[in-house]
Amino acid sequence: MLAPRCRILDNSAIIESSRFLTLPRLSTHMNNKPLLIGIILVLASELTFALVGALIKHLSEDASAVQIVFFRNLFALVPLIPWLTSNRRVLFKTPNLRFHYLRATTGIIAMFIYTYALSHTSLVNGAMTLMLAPFFIPLIAYFWLGQVQSRLTISCIILGFIGATICLTTKTQIDAPPLHWGLAALILFGAVLIAISKTTISKMVGSEPSKAIVAYFSLISIVVCGVMLPFSWQSISPITFLLLVLLGITSSIGQLMMTSAFRKAGASTIGMFSYSSILFAAMLGALWWNEYPSVVWFLGAGIVVLAGFLAIKYNRTPYRV
Repeated sequence: MLAPRCRILDNSAIIESSRFLTLPRLSTHMNNKPLLIGIILVLASELTFALVGALIKHLSEDASAVQIVFFRNLFALVPLIPWLTSNRRVLFKTPNLRFHYLRATTGIIAMFIYTYALSHTSLVNGAMTLMLAPFFIPLIAYFWLGQVQSRLTISCIILGFIGATICLTTKTQIDAPPLHWGLAALILFGAVLIAISKTTISKMVGSEPSKAIVAYFSLISIVVCGVMLPFSWQSISPITFLLLVLLGITSSIGQLMMTSAFRKAGASTIGMFSYSSILFAAMLGALWWNEYPSVVWFLGAGIVVLAGFLAIKYNRTPYRV
């Protein structure tokens, strides 16, 4: 099956991975109030993630990609400090060290690709790095986990890639040139890496606390980027530093809201609202950089959203890992 857009800016691995790997059935007796709260929270989280993308695009003008990734992960650890303080033994007794390294490797490279894409194309095209990742997860599950995919899943993947092809080969602005094929390929590669990262999370959630998964990723990212930081350091203003702090904290807040949303209601009911992020990205791109996507681009994005919606709504085949 497919599920909502996955993301590299996460602070709740267990909720994220469950969204990609299973779609729980909701009870018919679910109260409307939790459902409404869940919808509001998921919309708020998607707006927050669009803001994170906008912040990365803005910061790329004044800070290096290494600085952005380093400080994003550093300040994203702030909400985990109480847990890290009281669970040091749990953190260093992991049975999944190789999976932590795999997740960190794919996640860090994907972060750099996402940052590069945002700095070299429009906000909406950069966001496609995140939106397309769920369409690769069933393929990875097939080749890595040996899970046979349904015809619906295959049809949704094909439909999603048709929409992605339209988006990545057409102009995002009337007076702008089409996206270069090399950058389009890089965006697709970034989506593949994100999908591998999320599938790796699914291999660990049964034997690893979710906070430990997040902490390992952040700590490894800090160490790797910390080694590169002296060679990529750029002088930054106090305002830029504050924006870097805001980037990390905002990422955490967005993921906490997403976590709460999926505790209120299941992915099969509210997951479709995750695709609202493309509208928020288009809105912020227009307001911040005067980026107005063309009608053809919105057609392609609509096909991607439709493919995701059909998979979420009608595909009930769980992934078992």
